[in-house]
Order: sequence, then structure tokens, then C-alpha cells
Amino acid sequence: MKEEFRYVISEWLARKLPETVARDVKIDLNADKVIAIAGVRRAGKTYLLFDTIKKLTETGVPRENVLYINFDDDRLMNLASSDLDDILSAYHELSSPKKDVSIFLFLDEIQNVKNWELWIRRVYDSKKYRIFITGSSSKLLSREIATSLVGRNITYVLYPFSFREFLSAKGMKMGKDILYSDERHKVNALAKEYMINGGFPETAFEADSETKKKIISSYYDAILYRDIISRYRIEDANRLEMVFRYAINTYSSGFSTVKLYNYFKSQNLGISRQTINNFIKFGEQTFLFYQLLQFFKGFKRSNQSRKKLYVVDNAIISLLISNLEYGKLLENAVLIELLRRKEQNPSMGINYLNNKDGEVDFVISEGGSVTELIQVTYELNQKNIERELHPLLSAMKELRPKRGVLVTFNVIDKALTVEKSIEALTFVQWALGARNGKS
Repeated sequence: MKEEFRYVISEWLARKLPETVARDVKIDLNADKVIAIAGVRRAGKTYLLFDTIKKLTETGVPRENVLYINFDDDRLMNLASSDLDDILSAYHELSSPKKDVSIFLFLDEIQNVKNWELWIRRVYDSKKYRIFITGSSSKLLSREIATSLVGRNITYVLYPFSFREFLSAKGMKMGKDILYSDERHKVNALAKEYMINGGFPETAFEADSETKKKIISSYYDAILYRDIISRYRIEDANRLEMVFRYAINTYSSGFSTVKLYNYFKSQNLGISRQTINNFIKFGEQTFLFYQLLQFFKGFKRSNQSRKKLYVVDNAIISLLISNLEYGKLLENAVLIELLRRKEQNPSMGINYLNNKDGEVDFVISEGGSVTELIQVTYELNQKNIERELHPLLSAMKELRPKRGVLVTFNVIDKALTVEKSIEALTFVQWALGARNGKS
């Protein structure tokens, strides 16, 4: 493999870094740990690495002390950890890193290498290298990473663009007054685009709607065939696709593998419950799906509750579902934003509540105490205000959170009376961090 690495490394040493869009993820460049960046395919992990490299070079790290390898390169297929020593050998033959400065290794999509963590641990323990890795598998998460790296890594999860990042990518100048500027109507229009087309970085810069769909379709196929079918050696791709289509059609709603099993059984499609469970687990491991548990004060009951399923980005929903429900799209977008916020506050819990008074979309907790309740509705009007407020107010009396929020997409009619204990915010206000409509 050494000759292949020589070609790849030579290209890197001659390569000019591309332009990047700043992300809200703040990576600790001084941490003496393996830095892992995990997330769904095409969320922007590679460009986050490039942005990190730029920041390092701006602080004085010589370019010759930085090595980037992309293991999605077709010349580097079917590698095992025993092949990776050739990387360092070829690098030192081709480059002359300064000896008084650390060497930084950036290893993209490392999960493609069998037993990669064994090599990473050995190189890290040598204290000669600073290591950054990315992958589209949850195996990079601190809670799932192999025991060989426990205590040696810090993991960040990267999602597609947040709405704030999306606006920045579109050239909007982000300031405290953006909600009240002359461009607020443009911001609202971009919010609609974001809700339907999602936040994958590449499609944010693509104007043609058909091209957007083709790009998202290629992402979805790559997740299915490269990240799941190939990695987990699934023989029946058709059944996997059917399970995923059914699951995605239940987004922002309760999801039951029992119902799915019974549906397939009624259609004379032989597929076991265990297979269905495995497929959904694979979807979660590749960051395609997220499932929320119902909130109960007792952990055991929460862990056994019916789950609600969400999708990593609304673009995939819009690709696979023809009749879109804006209320469900909005709820899905809110959940993914909450997951981003959880990255900044790992102790934050996210659940949903369903009791005799109705459902509250999101229960936010910390340290076992409920801190916030969030109800999501596309629009608030005279017909639905009682339905949306009743379960929220009931839950607030029971759980006594510090904050209750009602998130809508459309501007709330001033003629409607919203309880003073509830903050009524549009998605734009909420996503940009406003409180009571003020940024």
C-alpha cells in the first residue's frame, strides 16, 4: 500500500485548501486528545477539517507538519490497521516537517479501515502526533468507541447546517438586529427553503431544485449502499429500502417495529422483527435516524416507552415523501436543532411527553430536572390554539419547568391570546436564539 499512500500524500502536499464556511462547532485545538468528528455523510466533516487546518496554520503550524488522508479515496479501499504504518513512512519520505512542532494527522472517514482504533491508539500513545479523525458511524462517539480509545478521545457530532449557518452560507450578515432589519422578509423566505430543502452544505449553494434532488438522492444512496449495505454485509437491499421508506414516512411521529412487522406480514413480505430492529439500528448508527423516548420520572419506564422517530435532515424527507406536512417538517427541524444544542450541553436530555391531556413535543431536562417544554405547530390560529396550549399548560403545572415555548412557523396573529407563562416564537426567532421575540 505504500505506493498508493505516496500518490495520495503527494497530492495533498501540493493541494491548495478550498474556501470554507465557518461552522458553529468549536473544536478545542489545545486538547491533548484524539479529536473525533462524527456525523451523517456530507454534513461537512471534511470541510470542518480543512477549516481546522487553516486555523492551525494561522497560529504558525507549518503546512508540512499537517497531513490529510481521505479513506473514501478509491485507491485506499479494503485497508486494515496493519496497512496504516505505511502512511507515516511515506509521509516522512515526501515531507520535511519541522522537528520542534507537532505533526497533525487528519484522517477522514477512518471507519473504512478495519480495526482502525488499534493503530490510532498506538500512534497517539507515541506522543509524536496530534490526531483528528472523522467518520459517518456512531462508533466514533465517546459512548460507543472501542475500549482501546476510551479516555483518549473527545468526540464532536456535526449535523448539516443549522438555520443560522444556512443564513450565513447564503450571505446574510448575522447580527442582533437581523430579525428587524430590512432583510427580515428574505430571512423568512430562506426559512421556508430551509424547512423544505434542509441544510446539507452542498445543496445550500445549489439554485436548481432538480439538481438539489439529484444531489440528495446520491447522498441517500451512499448512506444505504456504502455506509450500511456494504459495511454490514446486507444481502437483501430491497428489504432495507422498504424498512427505511416506511420509517421515514413515520417521521415526527410514534414509530413501532411491531406495527412495521405486522404491516410487512400483511403484505406477505417475509421479514423478521429482529431484522427490522437491526435495520433501524443501522440507520441510527449512520446518523440517518434519531429516536426519542417518552418522558417519565422513572428511568425504567422511559427506557421502555414507545419512541418517536426523526430524520437527520428535512431534505431526505422531501426526497422520499410526496405529500409533505409542514407541521411535521417543522417539528423535525426543531428536534435536529435541539440535538445541535445538546452538543454544547451534553447533560441536556430530550424527550417527548404524552399523557391524558395530550402530547408535548419536547421535554428538555438537565440533571433530572425539567428545564423547558417546547410545543411545535406550523401555525397558530383560533381553531388550534386550545389544542396546542392545553397539553403544554397542563405539563407546565405538573413539571414546573423554567420555560415554556410555543414554536410556530408563521407570525402569530396578535389577536390571539397566548398565556403569559408561554413564550410564543416563530421558528426564525427560536432558531436564532431569540427570547420573547428579542434576539
